[in-house]
Amino acid sequence: MDRGLQSKESSRKKALGAFYTHDGLTDVICEWAIASADCIVFEPSFGGCGFLRSARDRLVSLDAATPNGQIFGCDIDPEAFGHLANLFEGPVDLTRFHKGDFLQQDFHDSWIGKFDAVIGNPPYLPYRKIDPTRREAALQALKESGLQLDRRASLWAYFVALSIHFVRNGGRMAWVLPSSFLYANYSHNLRRYITSMFSNVRAFELQERQFLLEGTEEKTVVLLAEGKLADRSNGSNEDILLSRCSGVSELSSEVRKWVAGKLTSPAVCGTSVFDNLSKAPRDLYLRLVSNQSYHQIGDHLRIQIGLVTGDNKFFLCNEEERMESDISIENLVPVLPRFIYATGLEFQADDFDSMIQAGGKGYLVSSSDPRFAPNDIKTYLDSYPDEKKRTCSTFKKRAVWSQTDDGSAPDAFFPVMQHNGPRLVLNRAGVNCTNSVHRGNFKNCKSEVEKKLISLTTLSTFSQLSAEIVGRSYGSGALKHEPREAESVGILVPNIHQRKVLSAYQKADKFLRCGNFNEASQIADHLILGALGFDDVPTHASILRSGLMQIRKHRQR
Repeated sequence: MDRGLQSKESSRKKALGAFYTHDGLTDVICEWAIASADCIVFEPSFGGCGFLRSARDRLVSLDAATPNGQIFGCDIDPEAFGHLANLFEGPVDLTRFHKGDFLQQDFHDSWIGKFDAVIGNPPYLPYRKIDPTRREAALQALKESGLQLDRRASLWAYFVALSIHFVRNGGRMAWVLPSSFLYANYSHNLRRYITSMFSNVRAFELQERQFLLEGTEEKTVVLLAEGKLADRSNGSNEDILLSRCSGVSELSSEVRKWVAGKLTSPAVCGTSVFDNLSKAPRDLYLRLVSNQSYHQIGDHLRIQIGLVTGDNKFFLCNEEERMESDISIENLVPVLPRFIYATGLEFQADDFDSMIQAGGKGYLVSSSDPRFAPNDIKTYLDSYPDEKKRTCSTFKKRAVWSQTDDGSAPDAFFPVMQHNGPRLVLNRAGVNCTNSVHRGNFKNCKSEVEKKLISLTTLSTFSQLSAEIVGRSYGSGALKHEPREAESVGILVPNIHQRKVLSAYQKADKFLRCGNFNEASQIADHLILGALGFDDVPTHASILRSGLMQIRKHRQR
């Protein structure tokens, strides 16, 4: 397949939220899910048919009478039915394989209502890309069955929840899910609903990334549930037990141990990372939280997302692309496109210039009225395809499709995602930012010294530890903060003489610009803990750092 076709296929699968599961993983799951030769199997989103192949092979190995005839499926993607025809080497039986959207639940009259095993890897689409009408209908159906699912739930959660209705009493369910199953707020009710519907449930987190070739580094969770109950249990409020595996081979071993009743010492889904702290750093952290100098970032700043363009490839450009399009710098909006370019405690005009020289896409195209825009901007905007204008959901939310800038340059920047801990960076350049960076605006009037102290204290080991506790692990072990989570990060703001603050701020900024985050953090620790009256600052900072390392090791494993 040439690159153009590969790109088109990748875009198509991304739009569907399709991530095809490799054979080794589907084989392990189907070996557990299909327990007998007469098992009737259903996959609500069969896509590349990996699960269906493994299901057929499993049924064959059990000497099933009609392996192909015992498999049912559903998919919205016409391409999936081409994969299905190849798998079964013949025409697709549309009485067993439904071409349509699983959320609509519009199966024909000949459809079997219940199955012995429901398996699969559901589509991964954010709630913003789910058709609102279908979403509301699905939410109502789930509410009637006893589940209050958050409207912000991703598409995979709807598939898991709705599929439970199709499992026969005593039957099994097995899914490959994203790591958000463990930590997303909307997953909380779903996990407890699952435990109330099955007699035995276990989740397995895989350290080995399963979908690297599909363009995502997010960790994978395998959910296994058996013994579907006739009615919801009277309400166990317990979460799902969790085991952690290095990869597929260890998963197979762990599943066998679970089946044999020999799997011990599990963790629990949804457990706070705070619970992973050993006693010394936990006690010191709680002691500092109770200190009168304890605040949260949200006490001082309002955090919100950066600019959402709807098409960064078109609206953002670097210097070379600007010149190729013959657009004047004066007609572009300067922005911080990625947090990586903010290397210090503040982002200055010189930092913006350095970013541009390094090829950063720091120029934003924006027009409140393309009809009266400067000629160079008008010509550029006219090159955008009309079809994309009509179909882009982001454009539909704006009064003018091309007005990407809201004129609200922030006081400070905060990263959405990072590996080594967040920073609050003061915006001295007066530029805006894209939604890969959060915007922070100070509440009330803050002096320059206060702003610098708040920025500096986010480097302290205490705040770095707090950031791990309120944030969430994402993708390849990165730490992510939504705006409200960023506002929840704890900071220590004692009374400190301005000369000490300014000196420490300057030193820390210099260390950061040289790539020495640990040294900058030590400066913040010395300043903050010293001001709080700790006699042995290095020892207490070391205790906090040991806790930070414990949690980061857990996140980045």
